[in-house]
Amino acid sequence: MTTTLRSNSKINIGLRILGKRKDGYHLIETVFQEIDFYDEIDIEENKSGIFTIECNNKSLETDTNIIIKAANLIKPFLPENFGVHFKLEKNIPIGAGLGGGSANAAVVLKYLFNCSKKSKINDNDKERLLLKYAAELGADVPFFINGHTAYATGIGEKLQELYFPKQWFALLIIPKINMSTSWAYNSLNISLTGKIKNTILSSYLKNGFKWRFFENDFEKIIIPAYPQIGLIKDRIKKNNSVFTSLSGSGSTVYGIFENLSSAKKAKSNLQEFGKVVIARPI
Repeated sequence: MTTTLRSNSKINIGLRILGKRKDGYHLIETVFQEIDFYDEIDIEENKSGIFTIECNNKSLETDTNIIIKAANLIKPFLPENFGVHFKLEKNIPIGAGLGGGSANAAVVLKYLFNCSKKSKINDNDKERLLLKYAAELGADVPFFINGHTAYATGIGEKLQELYFPKQWFALLIIPKINMSTSWAYNSLNISLTGKIKNTILSSYLKNGFKWRFFENDFEKIIIPAYPQIGLIKDRIKKNNSVFTSLSGSGSTVYGIFENLSSAKKAKSNLQEFGKVVIARPI
């Protein structure tokens, strides 16, 4: 039997870099918003006792794929002969700032935890362990355990659920730019001994959600280094978006539109810049 799971992506609504921990991780403040642009994962259970993967992107067919890492974390809690062959249909580009790999990991963690019901994890421990293993896999993975909308601090693992109007559409433009997350963080030149900035978004949000509250700190270094990102932002704005931003450390730039017709019109005008997708918030 094959089970097919959706693995949604996210955008960052605002992203502030507050400082740096001694272990090298950066402290952030952001709003994560889950959107319905997704990968698909087919799960074929078997009795081999091993986890294997195939993908439409052959470079991801390795034991270092985060899906395999997630499965191996849960393996001790599963029956000894429990195996899975994963088929990943990768639609979310790698390194696009959309959390595609993190979402893949979270979906697999949740599925395999359900498979452990008759095994060694009791219900009281499941939520705690799920979030623990998610955080071990990556800073964005805990968000995708519950998804929707969350205010995030720490390295992205401290989450507070948010509610605000979602009658809008996100137009994603994903240019063919190979952008390194580690380069982006290093370019910020944040010292380990520097003063940690205070959070501010939570106080803004108490007064009601307004798009003008948000900006992405990475734009200060990425737009000068990659002028095409700035050009894409400008072109989205000229197509009457209500808000435009880089997602994460890029390379995706998105615009927010109040209705589907305006998003579709902008999509038709912006095809020259790369992959263009219209997505809804979840």
